[in-house]
Amino acid sequence: MNADEQNKGLFLHFEKPTPKTAKKDMLNIDLNKAMANAGGETFDYGTFTAAFETDPRVKTMVKNFSKDGVEVKTKNTVEDPGPEDSAVAADTGQSDVTQMAQQAVDIS
Repeated sequence: MNADEQNKGLFLHFEKPTPKTAKKDMLNIDLNKAMANAGGETFDYGTFTAAFETDPRVKTMVKNFSKDGVEVKTKNTVEDPGPEDSAVAADTGQSDVTQMAQQAVDIS
């Protein structure tokens, strides 16, 4: 079940989330475990910041990020996009991120 179906936000942690670091009312996912499962690269705050600043596709998927991890845009955190925004989101691989997050372990 994904964040949209559960009417929750989605937070991707740079380190394995624990009950202490888990964000309340969100699905809490270990970003690097999800990336490893998908054969992708791992991230920390520095490498994610670089990706965010250089890849416009990343900006379309991210609501906010910090040294702890990334809050992903979901239906709960995004206002209804205009037609142009919807087309961009469809081309960004946003569904790939959602799929990876769904496959990772949720500790909540």
